[in-house]
Amino acid sequence: MEDNDMKRISYLTLSAIVAVTALFSMTACEEFLNEAPNSEQPKEYIFSDYLRSNRYLTLLYYYMTPDWTGTGKFKGGYGLMESATDMSEYTATYGVPNNSFNVGNWRFGGASPEIEIWYDCYKQIRRAWMFLENADCFINGPEGRQEMMKGEAHFMLAFYYFELMKRYGGVPLVRQTLSLDSNYFIQRSSVDEIGAFICDELDKAQAMLPDKWDSEDFGRATKIWAMALRSRTLLYLASPLNNPDNDLTRWEKAAKASKECIDACEASGQHKLSQDWQNIFMRFTPDLIPEIIVFRRSGMYNVTFNTKIVNYEQATPGDEFWGFGSNSPSQNLVDRFPVLTYDAAGNVTGTEKFDWNNPQHVQNIYKNRDPRFYYTILYNDRFWIKRKIGTWHDGTVYGLDRDPKNHLYTKTGYYLRKFWPRECKDKNNPGSLRCYGYYIRLTEMYFNYAEAMNEAYGPDNAAGMGMTAIEAINKTRARLIYPASENITSNVSDPFYYVKVERDENPDLPVLPTGMPGMPTGMSKDQAREQIRNERCIEFAFEDQYFYDSLRWKEGETNIGGTVYGVDITKSGENFTYVRTKVEDRLFESRMYRYPIPRSEVYKLKIEQNPGW
Repeated sequence: MEDNDMKRISYLTLSAIVAVTALFSMTACEEFLNEAPNSEQPKEYIFSDYLRSNRYLTLLYYYMTPDWTGTGKFKGGYGLMESATDMSEYTATYGVPNNSFNVGNWRFGGASPEIEIWYDCYKQIRRAWMFLENADCFINGPEGRQEMMKGEAHFMLAFYYFELMKRYGGVPLVRQTLSLDSNYFIQRSSVDEIGAFICDELDKAQAMLPDKWDSEDFGRATKIWAMALRSRTLLYLASPLNNPDNDLTRWEKAAKASKECIDACEASGQHKLSQDWQNIFMRFTPDLIPEIIVFRRSGMYNVTFNTKIVNYEQATPGDEFWGFGSNSPSQNLVDRFPVLTYDAAGNVTGTEKFDWNNPQHVQNIYKNRDPRFYYTILYNDRFWIKRKIGTWHDGTVYGLDRDPKNHLYTKTGYYLRKFWPRECKDKNNPGSLRCYGYYIRLTEMYFNYAEAMNEAYGPDNAAGMGMTAIEAINKTRARLIYPASENITSNVSDPFYYVKVERDENPDLPVLPTGMPGMPTGMSKDQAREQIRNERCIEFAFEDQYFYDSLRWKEGETNIGGTVYGVDITKSGENFTYVRTKVEDRLFESRMYRYPIPRSEVYKLKIEQNPGW
């Protein structure tokens, strides 16, 4: 096939990069054409007016890649990304995309939206370049708005290239819109080159973006958005997958970027750690949750029981709920939540790792756990909304929430609670509440900082930065405050009102009036690394980070592959016996640290495929 023919085929597949019509190959600010195609608007029409230009730019937010709600991840298969890891088991047989990940068949059709997100990102990269190349043309905009809008486009270029980098590694770096006469055979840049480009775009964005927007424009990129994405980008570049020689200067840069973002949040007062941890995920929009930094403007608002994130992702199919929730948290995840330790007077003194060889731990398996456990997991014999959860069996008799013959019921002994509001009761009484997906919240900046500082300087060395790795983690733990119920009013305006509501039906929720006890000092770097990673796993469980973290840590063999465990619960009278049991063995091969580039792109653009694919 001749190169010219291949160019035209590439044009069809890389619609993101290429001009859709010959109109878009003209230079900026040229005179209007006399006549426009029926299906397209010429760029001269779009960019001559502020409102039309703004609508064009706003689509960059609308098409941001799927967030933790899972929408679009697996072609409507309802699976959360964590069910492709040892954090969760996806049970429903109609949700085969997760299963295709679990057996290493990453090319399977159901998984293609996640694997082939390549196309979506390049479409928006082209949109961002188109805006930047023509932004000087529009008129009638508010004073200074043109510069801020350019900043938004620079941020979005960085955002979409980061989404490509974290999946594919190095990708073709397109620095302008391409016409039909352009050379499409752009070879892949290295990960370091892509990372440098992302950081350069974020520098431009930060210089142009405002500190905050007026209320009508809330949800557009700000300076702190740029700083937060820089923190995440530099952490990925410093991580083992992208830093095989463990260049410590990369960790130092990641720590510095994270600290700058933390300091900017503190100085501005716009973003702060929330003490009401569970309500970060529901009941309010991001303007009322200052912990949220980067989110999708077109994210979810009102949810009901029948909304996908509740009904299909979490809710038990047992009587009185009648859901289809199929993302079952694993025992692997449950075991990660630490156990609180107490002194003789009943005061919390610290935490320790759950141990199946410790009879006290097993006998009190769901007692005295990290409070985030109770807001993340639905477990046997806890009351939830209208009745106790039953994932037990007594011989051939099963509790309401376990049925080995029905593919919708849990295989692990657990259901997901994290994004299921208590107001959303069941199919017949669906309720309604606010729920919002997002990408980055402030807590991540502390975790990014802690991870980078530990790798660069060790757990207890502040290195002139004003905060050690352990101090950063402990700051996020200290905000997990759970006063005694008698110290909480029944007024919904009380910041701890929902703590009382929770404890009224779940006495397992611990009393922590001064927050979670901190991690100890004096650990080795390796010990601290294990603790920091574990803390990150439970803090961001089901928030769409663990899968990608496992890749960058090069822990895919254990966290994505390996064995998934559940719990077998036997009931005898009013007593339960808990035994950890194997649910499934997963496959992970070294090639899976990078996604396969869509095969058509490899052939048509003459670029190199990722190893092993």
